[in-house]
Amino acid sequence: MSHHESAPVKTSTPQQPAPTPAAPPSDTRLGKLKLAFLYVLIAGLASSAIVAVAALLLWDFTSAMARSLLTIFIFFTHSLLVLGVLWADKRNQVGRLILPTTIVVLALANMITTTLGTWDIISAETAWRAVGLYFLALGAVFVINASLQLRIAHQAVQIALYTSIGFIVATVVAVSPWVLQVVETFDPLYYRIVAALAILTTASFLIALILRGIALAQHHELTSTKPVSEPTPNGLLVIYIITGTITAIVWMSGLTGLLISGMTTQSRPSSPTYDNRRYY
Repeated sequence: MSHHESAPVKTSTPQQPAPTPAAPPSDTRLGKLKLAFLYVLIAGLASSAIVAVAALLLWDFTSAMARSLLTIFIFFTHSLLVLGVLWADKRNQVGRLILPTTIVVLALANMITTTLGTWDIISAETAWRAVGLYFLALGAVFVINASLQLRIAHQAVQIALYTSIGFIVATVVAVSPWVLQVVETFDPLYYRIVAALAILTTASFLIALILRGIALAQHHELTSTKPVSEPTPNGLLVIYIITGTITAIVWMSGLTGLLISGMTTQSRPSSPTYDNRRYY
């Protein structure tokens, strides 16, 4: 008697797709805040446009009306810039990374100071000089952000890099009074201090670059300790290029003005002194 054994039937179970990793809570929170901020800006733009149209059609055009329209224009242009940054920020980098966060914060700060200058709460010259101060800070952030990308796990290199960053901050703080013109004429010693800080900043940065090159040449394993840069969305990269170009132009013109001002002060003849004592 032959027994026919049936072969076991293999049942194929459908493969479940791999679960998508959940976004970190911080990214989710930043995304919600960004979305809420976008809605606020959109509502502000819409209300500003309605007020502007109503003002042009229904009321007389006075100086107060002109200032109101200029205020709306200021809000409109700055809001578009902030909207552009937030819209291009596909990875919620605003609030986490220093460069996009600085651009948004400085745009909002400039909107406030320009509005104050429009209504003569501060002088127009102060408002314009505040723009120069914002570009000074933005340029420093560009340089600091680039310097931080040069870090490796080498103590001497890190000390030199952080020293150069400290000198960058000190130089920006020292140049700020000249940008704002807090006094009419600066003492020649002031320009010497600014020049000394600029020399120390450049020297420390070059030393950091040289030490970094020596360390990487002697210890190839340090290459793996370079900071991993987060991918930048294309739209945000375009904004970086545009703002970086404008900032570089402002820095070059400001540096030229600072050099001319310093040389003029150094070459200015000192007022003669007279001996008023009487001899008998």
